Amino acid sequence: MRIEEAKYVGELASKLTKSGKGLVLNMGSGTGHFRKIEQPHIHDEIFAPFENTNVQVIHSDLKDQEGVDISGDIFDPDVQRQVQYLRPSLVLVCNLMEHLQEDMRGRLPAALDSIIDACGVVIITVPYSYPLHFDPIDTYYRPSPEDLCLLFPSYELIDKKVIVSSTFFPELRQLSLRAKLKLAARILVPYYRPRTWLCIVHNFFWLFRPYKVSCVTLKKPEESDDQVRCLGKNLQYKSSRNKIFNIR
Repeated sequence: MRIEEAKYVGELASKLTKSGKGLVLNMGSGTGHFRKIEQPHIHDEIFAPFENTNVQVIHSDLKDQEGVDISGDIFDPDVQRQVQYLRPSLVLVCNLMEHLQEDMRGRLPAALDSIIDACGVVIITVPYSYPLHFDPIDTYYRPSPEDLCLLFPSYELIDKKVIVSSTFFPELRQLSLRAKLKLAARILVPYYRPRTWLCIVHNFFWLFRPYKVSCVTLKKPEESDDQVRCLGKNLQYKSSRNKIFNIR
């Protein structure tokens, strides 16, 4: 997650829980080590402000590791029942959808609709202009905020934005001389772990181009439409139009 993205999501989450109570479900949360050590801005900007309030935060992820409260697949009925019991008032789905295969991505809106409480809110972020990052896959799904809104036709739009971050250049400049030499040597060996090599090389397309992230905040109506679903055409358009090196 980009720092600018964490700040924006944190501000939205704080406004949406200004009553100081409720339950926030963080889907695809990653481990506690990831949120606090590898990318500490996630904890500092989004979750730390809840620590002295009555807002409860539940972290959900596939990984059964430290810092994960509910582990398992959100499409698993048992996991859905656990989450439904919590009746979350705010659900965060940040940087998850690009890691789902198309058929699973098509089922996600209905899965979210089944767990979000009436009048509950979901914040969704997905890379918009961003290099490959396999975890464990990256389908290169790069929707606009408008595309994300189409997935929830009965939901009320609260906020939408393309979050603009920095470029790859500052990150490259901060590397030590040794790290830069290792990076240069790694680029010359594409046949060793080719997926990792592809991610490294792909970053250079953003050397002077800012990273961008789509963000939407949507509110579930009191009586949600049973037909909340993702239209196939809204998921397939990127596969034909947006190839890996077709950069915005």
